[in-house]
Parts: sequence; C-alpha cells; structure tokens
Amino acid sequence: MTEPILQLHDLVKRYGGLTVTDRLNLVVMPRQVHAIIGPNGAGKTTLIQLIAGALKPNSGRIVFGGRDVTALAMHERVALGLARSYQITNVFKSCSVLDNLALSVQARKGTSMRFWRRAIDETALFREAAEIGERVGLADRLQVIAASLSHGEQRQLELGLALASAPQLLLLDEPMAGMGPEESARLIPLIKELGRQHTVVLIEHDMDAVFQLADCISVLVAGQVMSTGTPDQIRVDAAVKKAYLGDEVVA
Repeated sequence: MTEPILQLHDLVKRYGGLTVTDRLNLVVMPRQVHAIIGPNGAGKTTLIQLIAGALKPNSGRIVFGGRDVTALAMHERVALGLARSYQITNVFKSCSVLDNLALSVQARKGTSMRFWRRAIDETALFREAAEIGERVGLADRLQVIAASLSHGEQRQLELGLALASAPQLLLLDEPMAGMGPEESARLIPLIKELGRQHTVVLIEHDMDAVFQLADCISVLVAGQVMSTGTPDQIRVDAAVKKAYLGDEVVA
C-alpha cells in the first residue's frame, strides 16, 4: 500500500485568542494534485505556511515523507523536497528567465555564494535550467528579462523556480491569482502535468480550475477539514455546498 507523503496530525495555530487552525488532520497521497478549498478566513494560507515552515504550530505534528518535520525550518524542509510558490509573484525581475532558473538550480547545489562567475562557467547548470524552462512552457522565452514577461509567464517562471529545488511536493498558493481566462487555460495543463511527476498541494479560488486539476479535494471550514474526496464526491456533497460551494459548481 502506498504511504502518504504528507500527514498533518491535530494541527493547531492560534493568534492570541483566535484559533485559525483547529486540531486539523489531513492526509496527502503521492503523485496527485490535492486541492484545499474553503471560504475566506477558513485558514488556507495559514495552513500552507505551516506546511512550508514559515509558521510554527502551537501544537500538533507535520510528517513529510515519513519524517516529523514540525520543528524544522523552511530551508530544511526545502532540502528534504518540499517547495512552495506564493500568491504574489516572486522572481528576479532584472534577470533573464534562464538566469533566474540557473540561480535557483545553483542554490540547490550549494554553490550560490560563488555567484555569477561560477554560474557562467557551469554548462551543466544552464542545461538543467533550460530543461526546467521547457517543462514550464518557457523554452522560447529563456533570454527574455523576467520583468518583460506577462503576468501568466511570470507565474510559469515561479513554478520553474520551485521545480529547480527538485521537490517531491509542491505547495501552490493561488497560482492563478490575477490571471485572465487565457493565461489560466495555459497554466492548467502545466499544473496537471506536474501532478503526474510530483505531489501538488493546491490552494486556488478558481473553482473551474480546481475541478479540472484536482485528483482529491479537501474542504477547509473554520480551521478544520470538514470533507475530503474526489471532485465528483465533493461536487455532490450537500454539506460542502451549504458551507462553501453554493451555486459555483454544478453537478
């Protein structure tokens, strides 16, 4: 039987008297896109930050790849294969697409303090960076300065930066935020393909995209997972519709 890649056990996060994550339990299986949806204020972004290591829980455990990582810092989790993207695009805008990707590959290999001279000399490093660029649909944009990319292309580049860390699990926090329909349509098959090679935990407000992408969906309400199932199961769950989906998704 396949073991979960990520398990959250009774996870609690409080801000003063406000409990944002309330004894939350979640199981994520490998090589699938697992979406987490819920109304505003449900605790989705806090949950991503807890998994990534940007926040520490008040209590509970986070187990990644069979190892308890609750006490590990973010960079230590990245080294174990856990990477994330952000709601706001986070790229080196004055550098080319290729240089952005090369610097991220270089950081993973532990040579980033040698900086540009070393990077320029490493043909293999740039070859790997170019391969990642191709994976995220930017093969013909490698020499373009990142600031000149469209918003959607910058999101693709950000996915590439996450992939450069050679992750087992990708945390994607609203990857389609700010995108128009055409840009979203280009990103959906890319994320779907990534889910075949990596585990993807996805937070996304675009319900059409979620139901196209997800193999499994967990519904977060008031800091707890109220339901987990396939898209078809979630689509017809009366309690989920009442709590969140309403008329956004039709059977």
